[in-house]
Amino acid sequence: MRFGKEQPPEPVSVDIKAKARLRNVGNGTLDLVGNAVKFQVEKGRIRKHREIAKEIPITDIDSTERVGNELSVTWKGVTERFVIENADLAEKIHAKLSETLSVQGKPLESKEETAKQEPDEFAQVLSNALKITDSLFDVLRGLHGRVDWNRVESHLKCSKENVKSLADQKGAVNLDISKLSSAAKERLPEEISKEACDLLRVLLEYFNGLTSQGKSSAQLHPNHEDGKKLILAYYTLNDVILGTVVEDDVRKERDELMIMLNALSNETAFKINVGAVRDAISKLSIGQERESAIEESRALFKQQLKELLAT
Repeated sequence: MRFGKEQPPEPVSVDIKAKARLRNVGNGTLDLVGNAVKFQVEKGRIRKHREIAKEIPITDIDSTERVGNELSVTWKGVTERFVIENADLAEKIHAKLSETLSVQGKPLESKEETAKQEPDEFAQVLSNALKITDSLFDVLRGLHGRVDWNRVESHLKCSKENVKSLADQKGAVNLDISKLSSAAKERLPEEISKEACDLLRVLLEYFNGLTSQGKSSAQLHPNHEDGKKLILAYYTLNDVILGTVVEDDVRKERDELMIMLNALSNETAFKINVGAVRDAISKLSIGQERESAIEESRALFKQQLKELLAT
């Protein structure tokens, strides 16, 4: 909300165009030109033309944030989230908008500053991120061999629910699962695999992009550094599971996972039972024990989060 009348900012002197996606609109081009941010889409089947689907005057922008390829612009109480194809262009647009807002005397915010998450809030973000990781890796597992489309659709439904839960949390990334849903609806295994991997990459980039919360947070757990280490270890665990299912050699990944788990226990609040994880992984190659071994190994991570939330 504004108090008083503002002077219009100096015109933005650059014209930046970037391929992007806007939720509920689709793919298009995000333009930063003149005194506005414009999102344009192509219309028409034969003779295509560009149409402005969203135009945001810079004078109406209250704040802007960027995490990886996702640029958020808040204006008139609404937050628009653009997923930009080129990360360098996302950074340039964010930098230029931030510079302009600074001239206007508006506060500049980042995901970490606006979220101001307490440890229990961040633990909940982590918990939902683990659930998303599970369901997306399960989608990938379901594509191996003869595809059981009922199982794939069941895992996709879980993914949608988990993505929504994560998006509803303060300061968390908002994943666009629409392309994966479309590929699943058309039963296109290669597209499904690509979109699931892209979502996993975006989720990992979100955690890798979190900055340190300062010295005071080092005594509070889980903090951002804890989260980065946990997510990377959890991805590696699921990579071992997937690799075993598709009969790849996962010895290197298993060794890396053990190193990560020891680091987690020594450097963070997560005191995961490394021996128990190792034992569960050893059962993955036994067909009749595989599913229970998967659940057991994943549960060892999630139990730690439950205990942290309970303290």
